[in-house]
Amino acid sequence: MKKIALAASVAAIALAASVYASPYYALHQMKAAIAERNVDALSSHVDFPALRGSIKSQLEKTMGESIQAATASDNPFAAMGQAMVTTMLGKMVDAMVSPEGVAAMVSKSAVGADADQNTPAAGAQEKTDYSVAYAGWDKFVVRAKADGDEKGGLVLQRHGLWDWKLSAIELTPAVAGH
Repeated sequence: MKKIALAASVAAIALAASVYASPYYALHQMKAAIAERNVDALSSHVDFPALRGSIKSQLEKTMGESIQAATASDNPFAAMGQAMVTTMLGKMVDAMVSPEGVAAMVSKSAVGADADQNTPAAGAQEKTDYSVAYAGWDKFVVRAKADGDEKGGLVLQRHGLWDWKLSAIELTPAVAGH
């Protein structure tokens, strides 16, 4: 009976450890797909509708704030500009958040190829430090730190017990317009 209890305890610990380590493994798979330039493998780790929605909402918020500032200065074309920007922004984000676009964005971000020391430019760059952390049971965030600040981030959402998908990119203040 003690052997069964011990085996059950070991199995429970192994299960908990594998669930805890699953986002790290997903990041490893994403990094390997980027290094191999395997867009299909990377795409399997991306929730494209959620990612598009995340980027659109951040850019629309930024654009709305700048247009609101223009409206405050009595600009008669602000409302028309906002309508045009919203339409163009949607099409731009839809085109940008494609498998190839995501591969390019992610390769420049926290799990990207700047750790690839085979390129001459990478050796000249300052090594980026990263922070990774759970932000809840079903959310995992990877942020690059440069000059002591955390810059943007990749947000992975849990899909099932072990599967994680990139569902949002926190834009850096320079990109988001802050």
